[in-house]
Amino acid sequence: MERNQPALDSSPAAEAWPAPARAWAMVMLLVAAYAVAFVDRQILTLLVEPVKRDLAITDTQFSLLSGLAFTFFYTIMGIPFAWLADRGSRRNLITASMTFWSMMTAACGLAGSFLTLFLARIGVGVGEAGLSPAAYSMIADSFPPEKRARPLGVYAIGAILGVGLALIIGGAVVHWANSAPPVVLPMIGELKTWQLAFLVVSLPGPLLALLMLPVREPARHEKAKAVAGSPASFRVFMRERGLVFWLLAMGFSLIGVSIAAYLSWAPAFMMRVHGWSIARVGAVYGGILLVFSTSGILIGGWWVDRLVARGYKDAVLRVAIAGAALALPFAIAAPFAPSGELAMAVIAVMSLAFGLSQGLPAAAFQVVAPNRVRARVIALYLLVGNIIAFTVGPTGVALISDYWLRDPAKIGVAIGVLSAFVVPLGLLALILVRKPFLAAQEAEAAA
Repeated sequence: MERNQPALDSSPAAEAWPAPARAWAMVMLLVAAYAVAFVDRQILTLLVEPVKRDLAITDTQFSLLSGLAFTFFYTIMGIPFAWLADRGSRRNLITASMTFWSMMTAACGLAGSFLTLFLARIGVGVGEAGLSPAAYSMIADSFPPEKRARPLGVYAIGAILGVGLALIIGGAVVHWANSAPPVVLPMIGELKTWQLAFLVVSLPGPLLALLMLPVREPARHEKAKAVAGSPASFRVFMRERGLVFWLLAMGFSLIGVSIAAYLSWAPAFMMRVHGWSIARVGAVYGGILLVFSTSGILIGGWWVDRLVARGYKDAVLRVAIAGAALALPFAIAAPFAPSGELAMAVIAVMSLAFGLSQGLPAAAFQVVAPNRVRARVIALYLLVGNIIAFTVGPTGVALISDYWLRDPAKIGVAIGVLSAFVVPLGLLALILVRKPFLAAQEAEAAA
């Protein structure tokens, strides 16, 4: 086992780190922004049955709305936005992004066909692409290296908060809309319940954009230098540490396929197989994500920090591997539970275990990437990770269900089959990356 004493920050700018209270206040605002982003992107998964019914589409077409329409442009636009984040105002980029994706979420609520909803989902993806690369870079410049795992893990909680709130709010809105008088808009007409849900969740984004304006831009630390072993450009980084990047990216992305499959199709599985209502699924599954997934992420960040303090240089990999390995049997077993209550209990344990690794990709890449390429490295990972996880996850399950099992009621079986295939591959990649990860970490520390 490789151990080392925690490195002390001896750079001239060490004293320039923001005050902890101000840094954590910024983190919490970014967490809120990330949560709103995930509410806006994930609300669709709870609305699968009414959207399919009103737009007359198949599971595979729905998977394109929940996966490809958002994910492809979200990941592609992440690269130029990361370039801007590495060079300009990260705060202004986040503010503009929040405003735009909120407008596009509202546009989803006004869509009346598969095509218009597809285009609006593309707009949501484009807008949200500007958030995470800039947010990760701001957080990294607000905390010394030995204290980053926890704030980065807390930021990752925003995703789970958003998914959980999307389910809870979406279920409540649909339940309310089913008993409330019809909502009629001029030139639009009467809104369906799922359209109203989109309009409701689009409201917090502009308010958060206003709250971002007073946030100070943190000073950039650890500027890349012409030192042996320190990649001074993105191209040099990919040439010298490309193996580390790709193994990390594939490991976390393949594990993410199972997570995305559950996020996209667990509500439909509970409604089709166990007869649960939208409101009940939203409340229970949303609550599970808020409690168990967030607990897993917090425990994972705390665990990494403890291992780092004890000298384990590969702490982030150890925790990620442990979490995914623990989650695997529960991910396979949940669809075969004999009752809805037992299925949700198994999903709760799975969510806690997956949470251990969910907040760690950014921490892993921060260790091996210099400051001036950090946002682009994260953006490239988000491109790879989101295309794999949120395209293969939703669409892979739909294809297995539509063309192999040929039974919409077996959507849960499709989730279990896909999980049994992709999670072991992800674990293998994380195991293989350990030695090159340690070498890259040593080179970056020396620089």
